[in-house]
Amino acid sequence: MERSSWTPRPLPPGRRAHDARVAARILLLGTVLTALGLTGLWDGTDPRSAVEDPSRWWFLLPLTAGCAALAFKRVLPLPMLLAGLAVLGLDAALGGSLAVLLVLYDLLHTAALLGGPRLRRVLWTAATAAVVVPAAAVLAEAGDLQRTALTALQQAALCLTPLWWAGDVRRKAELAELAEARADAVEHLAEARRHEAVRAERDALARDLHDVVASHLSAIALRTGGALATAPEAGKDRTSLEHARRSALEAMAEMHTMIGLLRAPDPSDDPAAAGPSELESLLDGARAQGLDVELTDERPVSETDATDPRVGLAVHRILQEALANAAKHAPGCRVRISIEAPEPGRLGMRVLSTRPAAGPGAREAPTGGGWGLTTMQERARSVGGRLQVAADAEHWTVTALLPADPAAEPVVSAGAGR
Repeated sequence: MERSSWTPRPLPPGRRAHDARVAARILLLGTVLTALGLTGLWDGTDPRSAVEDPSRWWFLLPLTAGCAALAFKRVLPLPMLLAGLAVLGLDAALGGSLAVLLVLYDLLHTAALLGGPRLRRVLWTAATAAVVVPAAAVLAEAGDLQRTALTALQQAALCLTPLWWAGDVRRKAELAELAEARADAVEHLAEARRHEAVRAERDALARDLHDVVASHLSAIALRTGGALATAPEAGKDRTSLEHARRSALEAMAEMHTMIGLLRAPDPSDDPAAAGPSELESLLDGARAQGLDVELTDERPVSETDATDPRVGLAVHRILQEALANAAKHAPGCRVRISIEAPEPGRLGMRVLSTRPAAGPGAREAPTGGGWGLTTMQERARSVGGRLQVAADAEHWTVTALLPADPAAEPVVSAGAGR
């Protein structure tokens, strides 16, 4: 909201003292000029005769009043300018002095600098009239173009120069404010990006922790739970304990792999990128849990070789979670996995598992919530793909469509599709 030109402005003590010192210096300068007889600018008084005229000291009265206005020019710019114009009129009636012109120059500059747009328009209009009217009067009276031009230049120097100077100072101040605001905006944007990077890193760590630990712990829980739910049998119990121990060792190994990745100086060297041997190990682990797993890979060799390691890791983690869900909700079910290239540069994966028969121990398919489904969807989005989970009366289906090379695809944000 624009401040009224008549409303006093609060000033720090240092600025107020500075204005008072400037006013005192102009008063001192005017006193020296008056002592030297530099008065009577408008009536053509000879300085040599003015030095001997004691009436010259009357010029100090309007000068003192003008310097008092200078001391408060930033507190009340427009009232002090009007006071300065009154001082100029009194000084002109005495004959005119140079020091009062300096006072008016300073007051004009301050009013244009601190005033609002409306006041600046009024000042420019009045200053232009103060240049044109005297010049036109001289031209009409004397018809002398040289005197007319000289009068116009003198009036422009007194009336227009302080307004132009104030506008230049104001523009530089506004540009400085814009630059500062832009720097603040850039800093805030950088801070927001840092927070987003930290959040994305935390999400990635959460996904990795879930992928690494959850499936193995689920296998351990299923094996040990099955052993506890049946009558003790040494051979069967030992087999369950061996599977539980193997799952625990695999979880520890993957945890060490993830910690090594976090500590690696170059995160691009991803040791966790899953290859064919790791995929076979994953399927063997699922079969050891009692699942009937069958994998069909219909991709041509060229598409298999062109698959980015990050996509391979995403496929591994999605399949790991899908198998863990199948083992948890339908122990011993049949799982059919198909991987294909529906089009060049695309990888499609479908995991079809049978649902458990309805009964007291049956569990519902995890089609809507849970961290497992969330991490699978985030895994797919992290490489620019998408994933859907569906269920019907007989099957659970996990379908993923991923780019073979994420660098050639726009990556879908982690929050999309939620």
